[in-house]
Amino acid sequence: MKKIVILFYTFISITILGQNSLEQTSSDTEIKIDFKKFETQFYKKKETSQKMKGNISILLPENGLIKFILNENDLIPNRIASIITFDGKSEDGKFSMKLSLYNNRLSAIIKTYQGKYYVLERSGISSSDHYRIYSLSEAMKKEAFICSANVEDFLSKTHDGSIISKSVTNFPIGSQLRKYRMAVAATGESVESLGSADAVLNEIVSKINAVNLIYESEISVTFTLISETLNKSILFTNSATDPFTGTGGSAGQAGFVIMNNSGLLTYNKYDIGHTVNISTSGGASGTAGGQPCNDSSKALGWSNWGTQNSLGFVTNLIAHEMGHQFGASHSYNATGGDSPGDTFCANSWSSSGAVEPGSGATLMAYGTNCSYPVDQRYPSDNYESYFHARSLDQILNRIQTLSTCYTVVASSNTPPAANAGADITIPKNTPFRLLGTGTDANDANLSYTWEENDAATANDKGAFGSTLNGVGGYTAVSSATAPLFRSVKSNINGERYFPKLNFILNNQNVPPMNEGEALPNVARNINLRLTVRDNNASNGGIDSDDLNVTVVDCGPLSVSYPNASGITLNANSSATISWNVNNTNSIANTVNLFLSIDGGLSFPYILASNILNNGSYVVTIPNIPATTKARIKVSALLNPNVEFFDISDNNFTIASACEAFRSYISPTFAVTTYAGSAIANLNMTGAAAASEPFSTKSIIFNAPSTNSAIHGYSSADNVTPISFNDNYPTHLVQFRVTQTGNYTISKNSGFLITSVYTATPPNLSGFLTSNSTGAYYGVVNASGSTRSVVLNEGTNYFMYLCNFSNPANANTYTLTFNGPGMVYETINTPSGYNYTYIAVNNSTNKVEAIHPTADFTVLPIGSYTVKGLSYINTASPSSFIGKTFNEIVAMGVCVQESSNKRQLTITGVLSTADIKKTESDIKVAPNPVNDWLTVVSDKNVSEYEILDLSGRIIIPKSKFHNSIFLKNLSTGSYILKLFDGHHIIYKTTIIKN
Repeated sequence: MKKIVILFYTFISITILGQNSLEQTSSDTEIKIDFKKFETQFYKKKETSQKMKGNISILLPENGLIKFILNENDLIPNRIASIITFDGKSEDGKFSMKLSLYNNRLSAIIKTYQGKYYVLERSGISSSDHYRIYSLSEAMKKEAFICSANVEDFLSKTHDGSIISKSVTNFPIGSQLRKYRMAVAATGESVESLGSADAVLNEIVSKINAVNLIYESEISVTFTLISETLNKSILFTNSATDPFTGTGGSAGQAGFVIMNNSGLLTYNKYDIGHTVNISTSGGASGTAGGQPCNDSSKALGWSNWGTQNSLGFVTNLIAHEMGHQFGASHSYNATGGDSPGDTFCANSWSSSGAVEPGSGATLMAYGTNCSYPVDQRYPSDNYESYFHARSLDQILNRIQTLSTCYTVVASSNTPPAANAGADITIPKNTPFRLLGTGTDANDANLSYTWEENDAATANDKGAFGSTLNGVGGYTAVSSATAPLFRSVKSNINGERYFPKLNFILNNQNVPPMNEGEALPNVARNINLRLTVRDNNASNGGIDSDDLNVTVVDCGPLSVSYPNASGITLNANSSATISWNVNNTNSIANTVNLFLSIDGGLSFPYILASNILNNGSYVVTIPNIPATTKARIKVSALLNPNVEFFDISDNNFTIASACEAFRSYISPTFAVTTYAGSAIANLNMTGAAAASEPFSTKSIIFNAPSTNSAIHGYSSADNVTPISFNDNYPTHLVQFRVTQTGNYTISKNSGFLITSVYTATPPNLSGFLTSNSTGAYYGVVNASGSTRSVVLNEGTNYFMYLCNFSNPANANTYTLTFNGPGMVYETINTPSGYNYTYIAVNNSTNKVEAIHPTADFTVLPIGSYTVKGLSYINTASPSSFIGKTFNEIVAMGVCVQESSNKRQLTITGVLSTADIKKTESDIKVAPNPVNDWLTVVSDKNVSEYEILDLSGRIIIPKSKFHNSIFLKNLSTGSYILKLFDGHHIIYKTTIIKN
């Protein structure tokens, strides 16, 4: 099998700025695929009946180059010549794909382990090898459709109560995949617009293949196309003679009735029907309802789009309309439309589904609509490709009670288990924080979504935030029933602040209306739902758990001192912290006082614990480093995972002689080993002193020290790095990142070459990425953003900037770093301070061991958090053992923890009996090994994994085939793990020659 070569470059839109310099802007990422080379994998296999396999590597904007293993899927039960569909899974199992191969092109939809979707399709460039990749949510920001479905109207006629919200007894799902036979018909207008039935079939197959990824991930449902669609007998070629009169879901159902009566397509041949209408006139819309498996309504689905609409947009359109067919109603709570006279948002509002404030953000919402007469859209993340908890309830209830004609496909996935915690009581108009948890036997990539599950009443219709009245004449914050909190796309830690932390820190406990983050101003109940997704690459597993929040008529809790701007407090001095209780002591009789020195992003210092919630307490400001970004938090801890709180509105200053420095340790990956193992010696070097982290940086281009050669990409192929001329000054920014991942660096405006290197001065061998293309002594183009590149924590990077001014022209630029972490600069380490590492017992929060290079081989069995510690050299580190961090601070020691951490787990050693039993069951040879390691086992072995002695994964879990190829490993010692399913059955050390 030949290796696939993927070339990529940023889409160029050029504006001339001056001689030999061009600026470009970009929204999509352009990649070049050698299609003929890709297709050669399948030439000889097309004539066989065996399922085809292959691979492709795709550069994802935020994740880098990902290799996918492709397997032909069952969307097309019996292969046809014109189009082939594949399931793709990344080598590490974290990414999934649906790929369609047809008509000398391919298209694909990709899901990352974070739950984000990307779309790959051919671009508008004439060359057939040029493709663009973009996020699915971005596609919805550029295009919009109108859905006139009224699911309640259908339900009232059929007496179907499945749309009513059910409890979480529908969950978990994901242990099996439910398959429906799908009939997709096309109007004669579709064939007339595209020129042939084959072209329409390609459109249908590629779109339903993409929809399958969403439905398999979200509700463990998949669709297979029936032969009448695939043989084009229901893809009509003449608009005058097709069976469809008018448009919309009812027209679609009527057409399917005609096909049944004529014998063209009888009801017993399909479970769900859908009609597509493709036009050249533009615009998109849909109408759907009905019920799969019910002959009288199972084809009540209709999607209309134009030839210019993107794959991503149409995928979401069809997924939305099919959601209606499975009983999901619109989930937004908005009125109006998009222009004067529009009422479609009001007309399609759902009394049983209006759980998202404003126009909403999830699949069944109206995220990019409802902008007139008042804009009810969210300013960001306003169209996401997942179902709201209410939609999941409605769909799963329909599937499990009425639409039961599916067939079951076996799945090896085990669904996750969600735990939202116990019900709580909080005061009104007071921020609160929730932490949900989840477990899963076979997936580590869990993501968590907290959502409100309160449907607006008729009088709540259109009530939004604290400023927009609904039909009843009141705002959402003044309602006892209106939805307040938007759905926020999944995160990986199960935590959510209400409202978002950035609003609280910006003195906006009452955020702007369009944010969908409104705290209640009256007593009421709020029903919250935690949904945990396992993001399994084969089919998704989901579980949900409810948490009821009772809001009582007291509060808000609010900090009163220090709260104003311009306050300075001294370290090692007393201060009176005060807050407004407002009867919140009726809920929580005690509170905790915390101190932040980074503007409220973290609160590592405990000033007081479990003190009376009476409004005032005298604390000692500890001997901590000086800061101008101190904040106070007053917190009432209701249980370990829930608090209501307030944070002071403004930063204040702490004057201090303590110079213990901020730091970021590296690496941060978790390590698991047995007691006494050498692997517990983490062998870490002292971390550098760090500046405050930032994501944006302003620079004035007036102090370059030298004229340096700077590099970008050759305009000949947009791939090869080349050197531009060196007759101009350059500006250097040295930085590190707080978290490993893919980053881009963008500028606000103006011509500026931005190139990043691993070394200084800049050279081709150290070149990493740039925003520029051009030729030596030729025209140079500078886009708005660099290409995505993986940056590693703990590594120095050197960013050289050049605007071709000589002498430097003192222009000001704002640079934005986009990635999973933030950016910092290393600074000089203050004299008189040392650095060491501590292992904190996770059960007691006390320091168990301390060592300057993190040698923790002495630790007993347990779970530990490893942190760095800068401290004044007059202190004795041994005195830290057995104390919490705050107890160390209370000793008066000048000390500062690292801003990040890593986990270390120490397990027991196998008993002699277990070792002998394992040795008798499994043998590996030769050891040491050169190329191939053979495993002989009496046990079932499904997968293997190779780690280095620090616990870092070198070869991720891979399918086991008796022999393991290790030729490409570097010389050294490694750990081999063998698995039976998801259980480790054998672990040993191997030596690679």
